[in-house]
Amino acid sequence: MNVEAYISELLYRHDCVIVPGLGGFITNYRSAQIHPVSHTLRPPSKSISFNVQLQNNDGLLANYIAESESISYAKAQAKIDRFAQKIQNDLEHKKEAGISNVGILSKDRNGKISFEPKFTANYLLDSFGLEDIQSPAILRKAKTISLQEQVVRGSENIKSNKSSINWRVAAVIVPLIGLSAFVSLQNSTVSDKLANYAYLNPFKKKPAAVYIPRHVEKPAEKVVVLEETSTLASPAPKAVEVKPALSAAKMNFHLVAGCFSSKENADNLVQKLKTEGYNSSVIGQNAKGLFRVSFNSFSTRELALLEMDKIKSVGKSTWLLKQ
Repeated sequence: MNVEAYISELLYRHDCVIVPGLGGFITNYRSAQIHPVSHTLRPPSKSISFNVQLQNNDGLLANYIAESESISYAKAQAKIDRFAQKIQNDLEHKKEAGISNVGILSKDRNGKISFEPKFTANYLLDSFGLEDIQSPAILRKAKTISLQEQVVRGSENIKSNKSSINWRVAAVIVPLIGLSAFVSLQNSTVSDKLANYAYLNPFKKKPAAVYIPRHVEKPAEKVVVLEETSTLASPAPKAVEVKPALSAAKMNFHLVAGCFSSKENADNLVQKLKTEGYNSSVIGQNAKGLFRVSFNSFSTRELALLEMDKIKSVGKSTWLLKQ
């Protein structure tokens, strides 16, 4: 199988596939779209772009070819180099080079490389099996209303608004009138508390206001620990303020060793890396459900980059992930 097919297969499961000596192919989620002219409904998919500056070999493509063809990593890398050289020659002489099911690379007079993706394959696994649907345009006829109907509807709206306002006013005034009449007709045997309800009775004396002091909570006292001195000395014990312990730094930067669809394979790689002296662990799953395995995790990017250089110096491939 040629390198083009391997690139196409990896784009289904990874967001970036780097071809050393050529560049990187990047996928981004694209929501469903409706073509305004052909009235075609396209399902959600991945849009493909190309970045010529992505030249750092992450080992993803070479490892995949070596595993698929049961060859060594060096032979797989040599195969990738020949493919990249062929594409560069086509761009230099033909000014254009095509990659099956991925897109077409072209080179202008100024030496700038542009990329035009192909839409023959949908690399979004969630949309597997969905095809474009074409539907005829829906024509809606605007309903015309005569001038006479507009006048009649306007008058009906005015009448309904007036009646609703009158009912709202009545709903507020009637309960107030009834409550005032009820309070004024109460005899003297009714308790003052009920007779003076809401102070609507003008013949009853209002109770005098009573001042209630507001309770102010005292600020929390600072916790101190008394430090004992020698029994031979007489001065008073010293007060030592207890400060809360600082929270541990979060390990947000990970050096990824590989991604697996099987949790068992991921655990096997973790055990192997631990025997080699790495603090390896499974750091969760990506959007495609693949289990990520890391060599180690760090709290800062600088520490992670230093460790990345050490790992690559012994012939291992890795890339930096920030969570």
